[in-house]
Amino acid sequence: MNNKGFLIALLIFLTPILVISLSTFWYYAGFGPKTTINYGKMIEPPLDLGSLELELDYQPLNIDSMERKWMIIHFVDGLCNEACLQAFYFSRQINTAIGREKDRVKRFYIASPRTNEKIKKLFQDEVNLTSISAKDLDLIKQKMFEAGINPFTQPGFLIADPLGNIILSYQGEIDPKKILSDIKKLLRASKIG
Repeated sequence: MNNKGFLIALLIFLTPILVISLSTFWYYAGFGPKTTINYGKMIEPPLDLGSLELELDYQPLNIDSMERKWMIIHFVDGLCNEACLQAFYFSRQINTAIGREKDRVKRFYIASPRTNEKIKKLFQDEVNLTSISAKDLDLIKQKMFEAGINPFTQPGFLIADPLGNIILSYQGEIDPKKILSDIKKLLRASKIG
């Protein structure tokens, strides 16, 4: 009778350890979840905006001196075609649809200095849209390709956190409602920005 009680107590004690051990093995053996809850492509490891040799207001971009906001970033290389204009339209609509949290998100576009002047004229009436100049487009392309994305695919844009880390990419056929959902999740989960 004593052995039976001991075995039951041992079984109760070992069950959680066994469950945790098996689930850990199951996950690391490749049987874990394959889907994510975000719509955009996660950039791992995140790409630091500060490493891209960018200029804001003719000064080297310094993330630490910028307002701590979430960033929707467009990259434009050359002309802003119809797909490019569509991406800007989507980002403006998304920013408006965020509602009362929209002040936590800022829109940017990055282009070469020559292209930047053309884009400024095109979007001179836009609110909450700031231009950033790229000193070295080849460097940006190289770093982006290493991260597995082409920033100049249109329509498309990237999301960066308030610390300047590019974390999500949206390119090609994009669904603004799903992007809005991603941004709202980020804003709920984050206390900064």
